[in-house]
Amino acid sequence: MLQKTFPTYEQLLLPLPIWNPKAWYYGLMNLSLKTIGKLSRGIQIGFQYGFDSGVMLEYVYKNQPSGITPLGTLIDWFYLNSQGWRGIRSRSQLMKTTLRRVLQSYQRQNIPCHLLDVACGGGRYDLEVLQEFEQELGNNAIAATLRDYKLENVTKARQLATQFGVTAQIEQADAFNDEDLDRVMPRPNLVIVSGLHEILPNDALIKNHFQQLYRILDTSGTLIFTIQPQHPQLEMIARTLPAHTGLPWVMRVRSWELIRQWAEVAGFENFQVQMESNGIFGVVTAEKHI
Repeated sequence: MLQKTFPTYEQLLLPLPIWNPKAWYYGLMNLSLKTIGKLSRGIQIGFQYGFDSGVMLEYVYKNQPSGITPLGTLIDWFYLNSQGWRGIRSRSQLMKTTLRRVLQSYQRQNIPCHLLDVACGGGRYDLEVLQEFEQELGNNAIAATLRDYKLENVTKARQLATQFGVTAQIEQADAFNDEDLDRVMPRPNLVIVSGLHEILPNDALIKNHFQQLYRILDTSGTLIFTIQPQHPQLEMIARTLPAHTGLPWVMRVRSWELIRQWAEVAGFENFQVQMESNGIFGVVTAEKHI
C-alpha cells in the first residue's frame, strides 16, 4: 500500500502555477471562505486575528457554533468539527490530563510547584486545571505564571482567571527572549509550551528554545510541550488560510524523532509521549537531566 505524501514546507511557500487544477480549486475555496464563509463566527475570527492565533484557539476550545443566520451557525459547526480542530480539542484534553498528573506527583512528594506557561494563549487549559487544585488545596497551592506576547491573549487569560477564581500572575512577555525568561520568579520547576513550536517555521529558533527552557528550569524540573508530526489538511490550510502574521498559514511539521533529538541535546531525558487518536497532535513530558 502506497503511503500518502504531503508537500514540503518549501513547496507550500511557492504559489501554484495558474494551469494547475489545484490553483483553481483553492482559489475558489478561498473566495468562498471570504464571502459566504464569513457568516461563520469562527471563520470571521480567523480572518481577523489569524487562524493559528490564541483568539482562534480559545474559540475552538469553547466549541459553541455561532454565526450570522442559521446558515452561518451551520457553517460554523462544520468548521469547528474539521479534523484539525477536533484534534486540537483532543490535544487540550491530553494537556490537561498530563498537567494534572505532574501536579499530583509534585503534591505527593510535597514539592512546591512553580509553573510557567511561556505562551498560554487564552490560558484555558492551565486555568481549568489550576481551578481544580485551588478548590482542593487553596490559593497558595501552586505559584503560576502565564505569559503570552499578544495583548489580546493576556487580556483573555486574565478574564478567564477572574471567571474561574484562579490566582495567577498573567503578563505579556516574549517566549524566546532571554531577558523575559530570566525575569520569572520564583524559578519554575514546571514549564509548559503548548501549540507554540508548531506554528513557527524556524527550526533554529525551536532548537535553541529547548536550550533556553532547560536553562531556566529549576533542578529536577519538568517540561511539558506539544508536537505535530503531520497534518492531513496541510496544503488546504497553506493555500487558503492566513496566519496571525497576515501571511499564508504554512506549517512546518516536524517528526518526533527530530524534536526528541533537539530536546536531548539541550539536556532533557525521560520522555513520555501521548498522541491523540488521529496522530496529528501529541503532548510530551520531559525531565531536566542534571
